[in-house]
Amino acid sequence: MEPVFYTFTFYSKTMTFPQYRKLEGFQRYYEIRDDRTFIEVTVVNGKMNSSEIIATQFPEMLRIKDMLNQEWNYRMMEEAEIEVYFGKDRP
Repeated sequence: MEPVFYTFTFYSKTMTFPQYRKLEGFQRYYEIRDDRTFIEVTVVNGKMNSSEIIATQFPEMLRIKDMLNQEWNYRMMEEAEIEVYFGKDRP
């Protein structure tokens, strides 16, 4: 399989979007829409808040790279978690 090159990182396989990640140890969940855009859902006192982040600066781009490569404490989300935080019936 040919490697795929993006503007700021190297992936060893073709990646389809959206991708879903969570920050282990925190209540933060991510829907990565492409290599520059993601939705972050945070849970504070049982209430979900979401915001869309468009990476325009290099540190934000590195954050997306870390999420996609599952570096630091970023982990893949389970199907049940995806449905709860990003499903159609989300509160």
